[in-house]
Amino acid sequence: MRKEKEIKIEEGRDAGKVFKITEMPAFQMDRWATRALIALGKSKKGGLAALGTMSIEDVLSALSEVDYAVTEPLLQELLECCAFVKNGQSIVLTKDMVDGIVEDWTTLFKLRMEALVLCIGFLEQGDGKDTK
Repeated sequence: MRKEKEIKIEEGRDAGKVFKITEMPAFQMDRWATRALIALGKSKKGGLAALGTMSIEDVLSALSEVDYAVTEPLLQELLECCAFVKNGQSIVLTKDMVDGIVEDWTTLFKLRMEALVLCIGFLEQGDGKDTK
């Protein structure tokens, strides 16, 4: 069973909105991690050798050194682990409809970080409520 986490946005224009984050399936996560490792290997932050000691902020910082065309699909896949919860229904955040739900870019950043922490367990833990 894939891990899930529910978070409530506390600040900004999305305050009060609840999102459910679901871990990627194993094969998708394997492909995502392989592409991320290749991208991190091209960064100046220590590359693959330093990955085990990196915090989530370090990983995002290292990815920021890589061409956006490489990192954008990785970031989009993290966002697609997230769903907006309203009236008991979950609406997955796809790039075609995310602007109709999320109003604040910082919410997108937080959701991606939470998805990364959930999917890659060895990174430091974020805040939020585990629902397993």
